[in-house]
Order: sequence, then structure tokens, then C-alpha cells
Amino acid sequence: MGKNSALSIFISYSHLDESHVKDFIKHLAPLKTQGFIKEWYDRKIVAGHDFQNSIDNSIEKADIICLIISANFLNSSACMNEKEKSIELNNSRGVVIVPIIISDCGWLDDKDISALLALPTDGVPITKYSNSDSAWQDVYAGIKKVIEQEIMISNLSLKESFSRFLESTELLTKAHSQKESVFIDDIFIYPILIKYDDIGEYDKKESSEKLCDDLGKNIKILIAGVGQSGKTTLCKRLIYDLLKRRFVPIYLNAKIISSLDDINKILQLAEEQYEGLEIEKIPKYKLIPIVDDFHVVVNKEKYLKQLEKYEHQILFVDDIFRMNLKNDTAIKSFDKYKIKEFSPSLRYELIKKWVYLTDKVNGENHQFNEFYQQVDQKTELVDNALGKIIGHGIMPAHPFFILSVISTYESFNISLNEEITSQGHCYQALIYIYLRKQGVRNEDIDTYFNFLTEFSFTLYTNSKNELSTIDFQKFIKYYSSKFNVPIKLEIIIAKLQKCQIIYLNGLGYYSFFYPYLYYYFVAKYLADHCEEQKNLIEKLINNLHKDDNAYITIFISHHSKNVRVLDEVLLNALTLFEKYKPSELSKDELVFFDEQIDMIVKEVLPSHLETPEKKRTELLQLEDMKEEIRESGHDSDENDSEKDDYNELICNLRRSVKTVEVMGQIIKNRSGSLERDRLIMIFEEAMNVHLRVLSSFIELIQRKEGQDEVVEMINASLSKIVRNMKKPPNEEKLEKLSRLIFWNINFEIAFSYIEKIIKSLGSDKLIEIVQEVCDRLNTPATVLIKHGILMSYNKNMQLENISMRIKDTDFSQISKKMMRFLVVNYTSTHDVDYKERQKIEAKLGIPSQRLLIQNIKQSSE
Repeated sequence: MGKNSALSIFISYSHLDESHVKDFIKHLAPLKTQGFIKEWYDRKIVAGHDFQNSIDNSIEKADIICLIISANFLNSSACMNEKEKSIELNNSRGVVIVPIIISDCGWLDDKDISALLALPTDGVPITKYSNSDSAWQDVYAGIKKVIEQEIMISNLSLKESFSRFLESTELLTKAHSQKESVFIDDIFIYPILIKYDDIGEYDKKESSEKLCDDLGKNIKILIAGVGQSGKTTLCKRLIYDLLKRRFVPIYLNAKIISSLDDINKILQLAEEQYEGLEIEKIPKYKLIPIVDDFHVVVNKEKYLKQLEKYEHQILFVDDIFRMNLKNDTAIKSFDKYKIKEFSPSLRYELIKKWVYLTDKVNGENHQFNEFYQQVDQKTELVDNALGKIIGHGIMPAHPFFILSVISTYESFNISLNEEITSQGHCYQALIYIYLRKQGVRNEDIDTYFNFLTEFSFTLYTNSKNELSTIDFQKFIKYYSSKFNVPIKLEIIIAKLQKCQIIYLNGLGYYSFFYPYLYYYFVAKYLADHCEEQKNLIEKLINNLHKDDNAYITIFISHHSKNVRVLDEVLLNALTLFEKYKPSELSKDELVFFDEQIDMIVKEVLPSHLETPEKKRTELLQLEDMKEEIRESGHDSDENDSEKDDYNELICNLRRSVKTVEVMGQIIKNRSGSLERDRLIMIFEEAMNVHLRVLSSFIELIQRKEGQDEVVEMINASLSKIVRNMKKPPNEEKLEKLSRLIFWNINFEIAFSYIEKIIKSLGSDKLIEIVQEVCDRLNTPATVLIKHGILMSYNKNMQLENISMRIKDTDFSQISKKMMRFLVVNYTSTHDVDYKERQKIEAKLGIPSQRLLIQNIKQSSE
């Protein structure tokens, strides 16, 4: 046996059988002397130590657990608890359990114990042997074999070529500007999996990190994911996770498994992946085949049948329910999962890892807020590229896409006279990657792009997401007649399908694989034919409340600097809520609101114990929930607002929001190529759209009769809620509470419009534009917007400036409170030390949690 650090043997027994335990330990002496093992049982607990804690800690650390089985053991609740814990550890990290049968008892009726290989041989009890030393020698031989297996697995090392494969991030290896090579460990985040039941219905969400924690339940696992969803990366990570648990995972992919005429050659393959592996000494349950891209394998049933001899299997496929099996019962025993797209919190964690990466020994000495600035910038960049700002999304939120967007953007080095924007270049680069992987030559890419552009516009003009096989053939005929095609169309279509740009579904319909591909090419067509399609473009821009139109308009701005599109967007913006003046949030405008200032929730600086990361985590969890709701379709459909005249206001509000989002995207994407005057004009008009909407809201809540009606409705709802309380509040208290709720909701809505402007139009690339516009207008509303953008995008809180400006006579009490909330929000999510917080407290009159608690105590005394 090769020598390694001593394995820990935990002995579980009834104290009534202690003499047998002493015999067992005595016979283990040769293995102890050579340093292969160290045993532990409860007589080793030192006086004064917590008894149960010592047992729990020792069993958790065990490599091998020996159960000394007798009627006494089976009758002991403590022993049975230790048995249950042993089974858990066997499932979670492959701890070996060895039952040692001491005397005749009903152990065969215990399903857990009887499923294990017992010692002495055939489970013959020690007491049945005429010579107990012979019995213990048999036990010794069995334990020695187990130890040899465990030490061999512990000593396993990966062969260099296999190790390189497991560490490789493939296309992302050379993608980081601060690190020569990126490895999986540098960037890996465990994705969330969606579990499905046997009939393909949603069951629950689980973290893939826990997938190997309960191999007793997850005996056979099927994991699905679309192209570039991270299947192979997760596959590699599971190999490492299983090795840590002393299993021997064997990697296969469709190409490898299809070359095996006999599945038994898997064992030879294992020896090619590991150094020092004597495969015949490894128990079968420790060997776990992991098959990548199993959906590509021909004759799947044959290989599934041959894989049955392995207790554990993990298969990766593109779609669980499209495997084209002749007999679906072949995968009925598998637990079925699908890789979920990254939520906002997982995207944030991945981006943080990317930002931290460097080859420098001590890393870059960033201030925390510089780090947050980088993370926040990249997070917004990613959310924009994924299409999360406008709607549900147009690109899958998987690590490959997230990191490709960031790395492409970082390496984007193209002159400003080029038509395509940096974000447009990100999309284009991904399409190039797909085509190049399928062997498309650079000189042929234009041919593919032209085909895709025409295909997308055919879909668009027919108001369809997909074309039937018949209609697709009509398109092919039309395309062949219009263009010279130097490459056979069958080859073009086959390659586009293979690289997952075009998708042919099971019903015979052709479409784009991802929405962003469709929007990219439709917009390219319109940008290339801007003059002849001006009416269509105008129609798009007049209906930006529809997500499709908003996405296409943004993509047009990626492809072309043609001012016609910008002029149309600007003209459209001017018509939104045009009968209202932009709100200034001034004292004169908000006299009625200021009268209710004491009712509005108090702003409080966070405690020094509440870290920025903790607050960011809370906010991200909230974003996770919102995104989950949007994706599940629980929010109202975008077309609901057009069903009748009653929803005209909702439709106009949605149109206003989308228009500002589109204008914001355009000036962010074109910040370095649009003329300064035009940037100023777009920013100001976009800001004014929301400020006009805010004016309409203020006018609405200013009417006394309207206030009373809403308060009465809130009161009626509260009355129903408190009706069954033992001591319900009286009418006066309910009235007061109703007004409290009413005015706080109004404040939240008004404040949300300012936050929306900051988020939609803010950018670190537009700071000078923001300052110029807001300083020229210099209303309380524009002051809020300027400082909100400076804090969010420049990580700069101009405390003196804020302190002086909010004291001016035009600042309403509501505007002051909004400014304080902007400051509190910044302080909660950024690194602001104790002295800086004291300055904020003194300058702006914002109490800290400490001061608030002191005031409450004093008032109660």
C-alpha cells in the first residue's frame, strides 16, 4: 500500500459490546503501526469535553465507519442515529461503511445494513467462529482491502492532458485583459438547476453545488442545457467534486462513447485519465461515468443498457424531452434537471470574480468603491446586452454569454468612424465565433450575414417568429433569384443549424435560435435600407411600448449613425405627456405634499455593522424575485394595455418608459460618436419625458377629493383585514393609518421616477453631459438627477454641494427627503467609513441607526 495521511476509522457500537471493540482495535494494530489508520470511539473523549459534540465531530471527519452490529446495537437509539448519520455521509462524500457482525441478530431485516457488504465474510457472526482470532483476521483482511482502495483513490492524480482539459475555459482562456490565462477555478459559479418530475412538470429549484451531496438519492442524473449553457463546465466541476468525495468519475463525450464497441472499455479509459489507477481494485459503486453531449450519441438505448452496471451515472444532454429514444423507460430512473439562466445575484458574483482576476502577485490595490464602480459598470453592460433593461431578455444569461460580452467590450478597439457600436460589436463577435467554429472562412462570412439578414426581414415583414418548411422553401427560392450564392444554400443552412443560429423545431418550423440574433439582423436590414424603409422605421419608433420594436430600434442604433432614427425617437419623445410641463419638484409645486412630510418614512443611515455586500445581497435577492416573476409571466402582458380605451393611460406610461430606455441606450452606446449637442438634446428630452409624467402624477394626487377617495378605499381594505382581530383599531386610528399609507405610496412613486431617470440615462461616459444639462436647468428635480448619477456612476458624493443646495428656498421638503434617501442608498451599498458617515449625519441631518435608537429610548423615558 502506498502511504498517505492516516485514514480515520470511526467505531459505532453499544457499550454492552465494548469487549469486542477492544478485540477489533487490537487486531488493527499492524495497520496503525504503519500509519495507515487511526481509530476513534467514544472512550477517547477527554474528561470535561462535550460528549455529543465530540462524537458528532469525529463521525463527520471519518473516512471509514465501522458499525459493530449486535442485538445491543440494533436496540440502541444512539447507535441507530449514528447509523443514519453514516448513511448520510456515505451519500454525500462516499464515506465507506463496514458492518461487523458480532453475534446473531436481525441485521438482515435492516434495509440499510443489509445493503452493505458485511464482515466477517458472508456476514457470519464473530461469535459463531470456534476461534475468535480467525474471525477477527477475516475482518482485518476485509478492512485492509477497504483501506487499500481508499488510499489508492486518495492518491489518484490526473494525467496531465486530462487535467488541462478539466481546467480549460476554451474560448474564454485568453479573454481577460489582466490575466494571461483564465481557468475554470477562476470564474466558476454553480448554476441553479430546475428539477423535473417524471412527466416533465416543474418540480423545484436546486443548486448544482449540492448535486453530489446526496448520491444515495441522486443515483442517476440527467442534466439538460442549450448550447453554451455551461454543460461541459459543470461536467468538469462535478468531476472534481466527486474526486473530493473519493469517487472515481470517468469522463466521456459523444465522440468517445460512440467509438466504444463495448462499454467495458470505459475502464481502460479511466486508466488513461488517472495516474496510478489499478481499476480492478476499485469497487464498482465508486466508478461514475459522466457522459457529455449524450444527445449526439447514436443508438442511445444500447449504451444506456450497457451503463446500467454502474450504480451512479451522470448524463448531459441538450433537451431531456427530445432525446428520440425508442423506449423512454430507459431514462425513467434518472433524476432530471435543466440548467437555469443566471439570476441577477449569480451574474453579480460572476462579474465580481472576473473583475478580481489578475496575474499580479498582490492584485491591484483598488479602493472598494473603485471596485464597485467596475462591477456596477460591467453589470449594467451585461444587463443591457442580455436585454434585461428593456424586457425579459434577448440573450441567455449563461456565463459564456456574460463573460463574452465583457471580454469583447474590453478588447473592442475600433475607430469611431466605424458604423457599429461597441455593444453591437459584442453581438457581432459572438456570431463570428459561432460561424468560425463551424469552419466558415472569413471571406465567406458576408455571405452568411446576408442570408441571415434577408431571412430575418422575411420573418419581420410576415409578422412571424418562425417559417414553416413550405414558407422557408419559398424564401430560399426568392433568395436564390435575388442574390448570387457562391456557397450551396444546403451547406449554409446546415452550418447555421449546427452552430445554433437557425433552429428547426420538431414541427418543421425554422426560426432564429436566440432572440438577439433575430433583432440584430432585422435591425441590420433596416439600417442598410434606411431611406426606403423610413415609414417602417417611423412605425417602429411610434410604438416603442412593444418590446420587439424597442429592441429593434436599439439594434438599428448599433448598426448605423443615421440621424433619421434619432430624430424620429426625439420627435416621438416630445409628444409624450406633452400637455404637462416637466416637474421641478420645487417648493411652490409641492406645497400640498410638504404639508404631509411628517407622515413620510424617515431616512436613516445604515449601521456600521451593515456592510455594503450585505445590502447589495439583499437588493440582488429582490431583483432575483422580480426577474423570476417576469419570466414566469405573472406580470401583465405588454399587449394588455392596448385592449380598450380604459388602458390608454397605462399604454402611454409604458410607451414613455420604453422610449426613455431606448433613448438612454442610444446615448450610452453612441456616447463617443454622437455630436455633443445631440447628446445634450437627447438626454434632456428623455429626462423631460419622465418629469412630465411625474407632473401628471403630482396633478393627480393634488386634488383633495381624489385624495379622500383613495384614502377611503385603503380604509375599507384595512377594515376587512382587522375585522377579526381581538382588539381592532378604532376608526380614528384606521383613518390615520390609511392616510399614512397613501402619502408614503405617493412618495415612493414620485421618488421612483427620479430613480428611473438616473438608471435609464446615467452613465460614467455621460457625466459632463449630465452636469451641463442639470446645472443649466438647476431645478430641485435636476439637482436630484445630477447627484444621483454622480453617486451611482462616478462613485462621487459631493456632500458640500448637496448640503448647500438643499437649503435654497426652491427646495421642497419632499425634494430634500428624496436627496437624503439617495445619499442613504449610496451609503448602504458603498464603502463609507465612520468619519464620512458622521459628516453626512451632520451636514444633511440624517440620523444614524444609533442616534435613532437613542432618541426612541429618550422619548420613551
